[in-house]
Amino acid sequence: MTINFKLVVFVLIAVSINIYSQIYESIETTAAKYFISLSNKDSKADDDLFKLNEILFKNYEKDELESKYQISMNDFGRLKNYFNEYESRLRNISSDSALFLFNQWYLKLNNTFYDYTVNKFFSSPKTKVLFLSTSMSCYCTLEMCKNQVLDILKLVRSGSDEYSYLVIDAYENSDLPMKYETLFVPSVIVFDNNDQMLYKIEYDEKMIDQLAFFLNGNNETRD
Repeated sequence: MTINFKLVVFVLIAVSINIYSQIYESIETTAAKYFISLSNKDSKADDDLFKLNEILFKNYEKDELESKYQISMNDFGRLKNYFNEYESRLRNISSDSALFLFNQWYLKLNNTFYDYTVNKFFSSPKTKVLFLSTSMSCYCTLEMCKNQVLDILKLVRSGSDEYSYLVIDAYENSDLPMKYETLFVPSVIVFDNNDQMLYKIEYDEKMIDQLAFFLNGNNETRD
């Protein structure tokens, strides 16, 4: 009994350490799942939102956030405050408005962890899908960005962990759009495992169809 008890304790500690060491990944994965379930009007959306709240409001250590994720407690606090605002408004708005507001929060999440996510993205050995969105534009562009963020998330998360993906806010972070000469949003860029650009689509309503076609084997380059 003693040995088994010690083994259980060891496993629980190991699991908690693993979860703790993946702060951004845990939040983003749960946020993406909620975003998709909300867009699908899935009955599990409320449960997914509760899980996101739980993960976001864990007691994370200042040293962990600053050293590994390069963000301050104040930055993280602002992200949580924006989330609280989203939850407080959720009961009094339409489903379309909820999607719009959560898309803005999702961009704030990636803005907050920007340096960490970009470094992780380009160090991945997988095929990479970079989506350039924006938090500031006309309504039509913001709506198009939101819809295509959802399309991208559904596409890359439907496989067997084959792709790395990142959604960035080109309004707040213009370095990558400038580097890859991407003048319009929404846009998507695909990189190989050596970070070479393979494919780029800019401001196209049929972007997801073209991207899916390319990822499924039509590997003709386009830039």
